[in-house]
Amino acid sequence: MGFVIIILTAIFGIIFITIGIQNGGTVVDVSVLKWHFTQVPLTLVMIECLALGVFITIIVAGINEIRLRHNLWNCQKEKKKLAEELKALRNLPLTEEPEILKTEETSEEEE
Repeated sequence: MGFVIIILTAIFGIIFITIGIQNGGTVVDVSVLKWHFTQVPLTLVMIECLALGVFITIIVAGINEIRLRHNLWNCQKEKKKLAEELKALRNLPLTEEPEILKTEETSEEEE
């Protein structure tokens, strides 16, 4: 999966660079919310958009990573608790016949 992501990133990078080189002299007017910028090179706008996309992706991935680590920590804690419970159950002495065996014997006697 990592190889596919690297290939896709390289392809998009090449496309991005090609578009930037072809439109190197193009200037545009940019309006962002209440701000208005005039005569801004298109390549600069593209680089800033790329940087903003990377920044937002890092924030979202970081939040997701924290959530997943918290979930993993909870699962490990629960696993440890269940392992201790299983160990305690294994160490209990058998004092009477399990309920499952009793019900099977009574059903065989009824037949």
